[in-house]
Amino acid sequence: MRPQQVRFTEISLALTVAVVLADSSIVTLALPDVLGEYGTTVFGVSWVLTAFNLILAVTVLPAVRIARSRPRSGWAAGLGLFAAASVACAASTSVAALIAGRVAQAAGGALVVACAIELLARIRGSHESAAPVWGAAGTIGIAVGPAIGGALTQLLEWQSIFLLQVPLLLLVPIATVIRPEPPEPGPTGPADIRPEVALALLSAGLTGALFLLVVLLTAGWGLTPLAAAMTVSMIPLAALAARRIAVRAGPPASAALAGCIAVAGGLAALGVLPAASWALTLQPQALIGIGLALALPVLTIAAIGGRDPDGGRAAATIAARHAGIVVGIVVIAPLLSSQLTTRQQQATDAATAAILDAPLSVTTKVSLAIALGDGIEAADGRVPDVGAAFASAPPAPGEAAAYGQLEAEIDEQVERAATSAFSWPFLATALMAALALIPTLRLGTTTADARWTIAPEPR
Repeated sequence: MRPQQVRFTEISLALTVAVVLADSSIVTLALPDVLGEYGTTVFGVSWVLTAFNLILAVTVLPAVRIARSRPRSGWAAGLGLFAAASVACAASTSVAALIAGRVAQAAGGALVVACAIELLARIRGSHESAAPVWGAAGTIGIAVGPAIGGALTQLLEWQSIFLLQVPLLLLVPIATVIRPEPPEPGPTGPADIRPEVALALLSAGLTGALFLLVVLLTAGWGLTPLAAAMTVSMIPLAALAARRIAVRAGPPASAALAGCIAVAGGLAALGVLPAASWALTLQPQALIGIGLALALPVLTIAAIGGRDPDGGRAAATIAARHAGIVVGIVVIAPLLSSQLTTRQQQATDAATAAILDAPLSVTTKVSLAIALGDGIEAADGRVPDVGAAFASAPPAPGEAAAYGQLEAEIDEQVERAATSAFSWPFLATALMAALALIPTLRLGTTTADARWTIAPEPR
């Protein structure tokens, strides 16, 4: 193939990897809309994320066998299943149907990723030299997923997230053109699972940015999906900007350690926010993005370590990352739901006291208390809509000023309670990211620097 064809093929394969892995997070900003449309719970809607990541983690390793023998047809078949499942997700009429569609999406996506990795390895000559391509594509996909999903949810509808993935089928003809030979078998050796463990723990921590932050911005602070998407775009922007820093960060092992510390520190900072302000989340997000740019490439290359003759080690890094996301969601979703319930009761008590002390008529107080009570009960563990409650119980003549002041006071109390409810879940994800330091530190003290070197692009 001519150099231009090779480059176009690599970009196309990397694009499919990015889109599939972006699906692990792309629906995050759509979850409040899904939550409202299907009337489920925070824990229930979290399975829209969990199911995809769980199935992808479980099926990507078996998909390597197909990728090794029939990478081109496997890639095309995977894209077909992924696109069909995307249509099913968009057409779903219940959260159960949406989760089922996500399961099928993940199965097709696992085949796409495994075959794309194998094809890239055949083009570049080895799985290690292909790792920078699919590794960067996957990291970018996961990072920008929430922002893209939020923008589509605001400008169109959440179903458009899935429908706009269908044109990926246009890339299928590429699978009939590329015919690179299998790479030469690389050296074998004992598997070192420490890089995968570190990747899993970092990914579990990253759930705090991909899941908790967007739910806080939208359901907790009332930002629109588009505004929230612009806010969380700080993570991928910081990660891209930090790529220049990463190559000058000293020994790769040190860069990985610094990255783990940065991710954990950013998540911890999100857990101690002093007020409900999107601007206060930008610096912690930037720290998380820089940490990802420093740690993920090093850990991915370390996991492959020049000993990946059949692509199994490459697929294992994908499995580890998405297994980590599953663990993160399974841990923080019930913790968040419990915290929301606790803080909701505290906000209810404070709101009741504020209503009793407000200079309003008894009739207005009673109707407003009933409306707020109904709104809190309907929220079912979520952040209640204070504005809707006040709109349903208008003030009596002459009470507009006091009424508006009371609404602002209760709204502030609810925002403060929501911010506080997210504190412990954020700190839990920070702990998960910090635990990644243990396998990373051990890896750095026992592994030669040569193993961390990223192979250059072929000329």
